[in-house]
Amino acid sequence: MKLVCKRAIVVHGEARAVGDTIEVSESIGIELVNMGKCAPVEDAPSITDRAIGLTTKSAAALTKRGKKKK
Repeated sequence: MKLVCKRAIVVHGEARAVGDTIEVSESIGIELVNMGKCAPVEDAPSITDRAIGLTTKSAAALTKRGKKKK
């Protein structure tokens, strides 16, 4: 389990500073997260810009609201 240290801690006999990324077992990781000493690392999804190359000709037509029916 990958974690980011929120506080200065000692894990497996090694001192870790704030902001360090550490790899620990699942059970130790859950304990550190529950104590508030670490936070799980979230993998950032790759962001793709789908609007690149979009033109008004290839885009779908805009739909407008009609008048309210009585």
